[in-house]
Amino acid sequence: MSLADEVDVFCGQLRARQVQEPLLTAKRTAYLMRLLTTTKRHGDAQALLDDVRSWGTKIQMAKPSELAIGNIIRRVLHIIREEAQQELEAAPPEVPGGGTESTVRAKRQGLLSKALQHPSLTAARALSLHNLLDFSLPPYSPTSAEAAAVAEAVSKQTPSIPETPGPGIVNDALSDTGRRRKSSRSGPVWQGKSAVIEQLNELIDELDEIAVAIAQQAHEHIHANEVILTFGVSETTLLFLKEAGKKRSFQVIVAEAAPGYGGHSMAAELAKAGLHTTAIADSAIFALMARVNKVVLGARALLANGGIMAETGTQLVALAAKRHAVPLVVLVGLYKLSPLFPHDPTVTFNDFKSPADIIDFDVMAEPLEPDLAEASTSSSALMTHSQMTDTQSTDGADLSNIPREAVSATAASSAPEVHVLNPAFDYVPPELISLFVTDTGGYTPSYVYRLLSEYYAREDYGLSKELMDALVR
Repeated sequence: MSLADEVDVFCGQLRARQVQEPLLTAKRTAYLMRLLTTTKRHGDAQALLDDVRSWGTKIQMAKPSELAIGNIIRRVLHIIREEAQQELEAAPPEVPGGGTESTVRAKRQGLLSKALQHPSLTAARALSLHNLLDFSLPPYSPTSAEAAAVAEAVSKQTPSIPETPGPGIVNDALSDTGRRRKSSRSGPVWQGKSAVIEQLNELIDELDEIAVAIAQQAHEHIHANEVILTFGVSETTLLFLKEAGKKRSFQVIVAEAAPGYGGHSMAAELAKAGLHTTAIADSAIFALMARVNKVVLGARALLANGGIMAETGTQLVALAAKRHAVPLVVLVGLYKLSPLFPHDPTVTFNDFKSPADIIDFDVMAEPLEPDLAEASTSSSALMTHSQMTDTQSTDGADLSNIPREAVSATAASSAPEVHVLNPAFDYVPPELISLFVTDTGGYTPSYVYRLLSEYYAREDYGLSKELMDALVR
């Protein structure tokens, strides 16, 4: 498929919520950016920057709440800017008089050499090894016999050249001409694209190894006989605890994370790995926090102020840990690092799931059943005896002929106005977090601003005006 088809398919999957994992989203975005760089022609770095920003904005608008898309786009833009800057620094600097510094230096050396070779200077100096090249020697003129011998040797060694070119020479000339015409039509290609493509390949490989890189640091943060509490299910947290369990003996308490109850599957996987695991209800988190030595959680996004977006219920765990002075360690890959702030009133970072996860629709319909029965009775009483005789069955009145307007009006008048909200994420402020464990090491929340300057350019924080308009609610 072409680039446009690939982007359209991916955007459709994002809108349909078929792609939910941030890591998978980041990989697909990086792959599309590599496809864009390799398949399209760009004359300079600015053309590539504009193209990446345009296509990246289109992907981000398909799902504005998925911050990993914008993070990868900004990372690619930063790679292009760095390569363009290195290319600019490697080029010889221009001088005010025109030309480069090397050409001006060569001209100056040539003028100095000519000045030293002037007869007025060379005649006054004695011949030595230091000024041997400054003296002009008489040109060498071969004798007639030597010239004839050289001409005869050259004539014997020089092959004869046909006066008319053969078909092979003509075809080569035509192919060279066609290539020159094709290159002139397509225009120049930026020489730094090869380095950008190489760094994009490294970025994709880095995304594949992020979970392993974080898990390798488990022995530095988890010690023997500790009690670790985690919340819900997280693939990164699961690998982290499994890696620590290979050399350390500790206990894990897993909160079930209602209403999704991902903690049940998390506890089952940890138990299969041989770890001492206990699953608890969310209401027991505060009561058991006094026995916990460390809280280890995953995150959906790492924001610019050091706060995180995580699964709903994470803030409850963070507040309980803060109250009992328990360290809170967050496992997060740097592809989730976003330059956006949570207090921006024009941007929303949350999403909402189906209310069916919180309350069953059958339970919501139970208060309406008496009203529906009353409406059915009142409607059937309005029917004449002849109508009842025609439509009555052996078990009683047939409710199929009850006017719908009567039932709906009665039900609507007595229906409870209940708004069911099921947010997908919680925001945890940086003051509740002790440490971030990333694929490049551990950092405190106050160090996040340094990471932003290393991975993103400030001019790329806002991808485009169209994207900001799409984020406005």
